[in-house]
Amino acid sequence: MHQTADHDQTVAFLPYAPIERHGLVGDRRTAALVAGDGTIDWMCLPDYDGPSVFGALLDADRGGFWRLGPAVPTFGRQRYLDRTALLRTTWTTDDWELELTDAMVWPQDDRSADDDERRVLIRRLRCTRGEAAFRVELRPRHDFDPIARVQSVPGGVTFETGDRTIGVWLSVPVQVEHDGAQIGGRLGGGTDVWAVMGLNEVPARWSAERAAEALAETAEYWHEWQQELSFDGPRAESVRRSAQTIHLLSYAPAGSLVAAPTTSLPERIGGDRNYDYRYAWIRDASLSLGGLSMLGDTQAARRYMDWLGSLGSSTDSPLQVVYRVCGCTDLTEHRRDDLAGYRGSRPIRRGNRAFQQRQLDSLGYLAHCIALYLDQGGYWCDTYWQMVRRLAAYTSEHWHEMDSGIWELPDDAHYVSSKVMSWVCLERSVRVAELTGHAGEADAWRATMDVIHAEVMERGWSAKLGGFRERYDAESLDASALLIPLQGFLPADHPRVLATIEAVERTLTVDGLVHRFLDAGGDEAGGDEAGGDEAGGDDAPTLLPGDFEGAFVPATCWLATAHALAGHVDRADAILDRIDAGAGALGLLPEEIDARSGAFLGNAPLVFSHGEYLRAALEVAKARRAMSPA
Repeated sequence: MHQTADHDQTVAFLPYAPIERHGLVGDRRTAALVAGDGTIDWMCLPDYDGPSVFGALLDADRGGFWRLGPAVPTFGRQRYLDRTALLRTTWTTDDWELELTDAMVWPQDDRSADDDERRVLIRRLRCTRGEAAFRVELRPRHDFDPIARVQSVPGGVTFETGDRTIGVWLSVPVQVEHDGAQIGGRLGGGTDVWAVMGLNEVPARWSAERAAEALAETAEYWHEWQQELSFDGPRAESVRRSAQTIHLLSYAPAGSLVAAPTTSLPERIGGDRNYDYRYAWIRDASLSLGGLSMLGDTQAARRYMDWLGSLGSSTDSPLQVVYRVCGCTDLTEHRRDDLAGYRGSRPIRRGNRAFQQRQLDSLGYLAHCIALYLDQGGYWCDTYWQMVRRLAAYTSEHWHEMDSGIWELPDDAHYVSSKVMSWVCLERSVRVAELTGHAGEADAWRATMDVIHAEVMERGWSAKLGGFRERYDAESLDASALLIPLQGFLPADHPRVLATIEAVERTLTVDGLVHRFLDAGGDEAGGDEAGGDEAGGDDAPTLLPGDFEGAFVPATCWLATAHALAGHVDRADAILDRIDAGAGALGLLPEEIDARSGAFLGNAPLVFSHGEYLRAALEVAKARRAMSPA
């Protein structure tokens, strides 16, 4: 396996690269993961949730890959070129230096209908010093099955996968084989190898000049998008990187956001908590686009609301918890037990059963996003108000019922975070009503808010825990209680909030990173966005968090935000420093981090993590300004 000690250049031992040793490139329709040894080991076509063409990340033998780099597989150093989504991997020895540039090109929204299924990946390997041996090896697959046909054509090679053709152009001659293509050779200083792969691409149409022009156009797109952001405070580059990752993981044709570009990366190595996140969760998108609105990008939230207005629902809720990125409602789960899984973590899943769940908190995140959008001067129309009215009406009617909660557990219960977010849904709906001339419609919502608030204060508080509990009538602590100050349910300096923050730090935190919660036996309950296999218990935990799974990055960001709101700015900064250190030069955040080793766990990069990082960084900057007014 690959070494995982640090981010320096080390020899790579196939087959599975650590999750944290991957960069991401994408065109806002699909994305590819590029390991630090130059191997693309995950990419789906034509969209995020399509069949994989490179899937070695989940099955090294059957998945397919594309490696371009030094002849001997070696980890290089990865970074993004200045304020772009162009990925640079660099290998340096005493005798030579190679640099690999990867990008998916043309990420604009307004691609013509004729180009609707064009997905183009450009790679350039350049020797910048000395002379180095290189190797290209291209082994695509169709959903882990062999490709139907490989054919040598002018300028390169074509692969028939399923009902589509992939064309690959290379600037050097390539040796075509029955299941792929390869070439090796040497590069001197100043020379390079270009490669372009795309759906329905004719290889002979490409040249080094055209590829360089496409790269330049793509870099300009990202530069221009970054210029629209309005944040120059502390952690400005990290904030911009998180914002760019959110934008990169949007699905341009619809305006939706994919939760992560991957499926089945495990929350526990060798375990079975491996879920498919290649879909659009209402919660994740709402939090992330609310953050972009705070940075000045209200257009993304507007497109998202337009998209939501066109959707149906397969549940009784006006919007179901999660959709396919195109808006389809059926996410029936299928398992692939025949595949190896990442480092033996099985099964591989397609689809996600959370789409059938009731999660009352989901609508609260959307209402919060809409209120932020309106506060930032976003365009308003009656269609958006009708959406808010539906959210509030449903919440008013159903808030008192049990649901699956934020962690999408299989056992319905009265989860405190769901009650809090139901209050948030109504509070933000009232605020929107007052700002848009509909205040008279909000009287009943205000009354219901008061009922919810009183019930949470009575049944959600545990004197035994010294904090807000996970669910009514249980003595279990849950990091989602940190949402109480984050969403304004109580002020951050309220005694119960301060006590809850202290309890989370004492009970759920390891080395500055926060775990979600513990069950009765001490095992951190799981499932997250996919629906867990275990529910939390009623007794106090008996083991330390982290004995089984990684710390949850969004929850760690919640703790930083809670401290910032409470005026504990140095403590908040220290938590963000810990996250930044784990993210490394790429600034990509996963679902979970092993607090002991620093290894990433779960699907990555996770939009939820980046959205909450934005909120935390913005609140810390705001608190710093309040401490030192101009």
